[in-house]
Amino acid sequence: MLNEELLTVWLRLTSIIDNQRLVSGLPFNEAVVCNLLAKAQQEGRCLTASDLCAHTRILKSQMNAILVSLERKGVIARQRSQQDRRQVELRLLPEGLDSYRAAHGRVLSMVDRLIDEMGEDSVRTLLPLLRQAADIFDNMEV
Repeated sequence: MLNEELLTVWLRLTSIIDNQRLVSGLPFNEAVVCNLLAKAQQEGRCLTASDLCAHTRILKSQMNAILVSLERKGVIARQRSQQDRRQVELRLLPEGLDSYRAAHGRVLSMVDRLIDEMGEDSVRTLLPLLRQAADIFDNMEV
């Protein structure tokens, strides 16, 4: 059945990613948070814990545990917003940013290998389909 086959491939792919074969040194969710913080910093923006929860759909209690862990590791810092003192902004510390960039570079090299083996045309065909699937799941109510 097509649904079982799709689910099997989907679970295999997500377990490969989630089992830290792509992300070393940080648990998967911590790496996702670092990715979002790095992109925001690159764009000159700051994110809050609520922003991260909205982007990742991680529960607030789980996000707090992730942020506490990253803070203890010296990867992130929290600071009060200059515009709204009620908000706490998060940023990657220089050491955390360097560590993230190194890990991200390793991930990109693996993705480059995937592109080389699949071929650029296949990947360009696959990308819109993956985006569409992500959008559909993102808009589904459970």
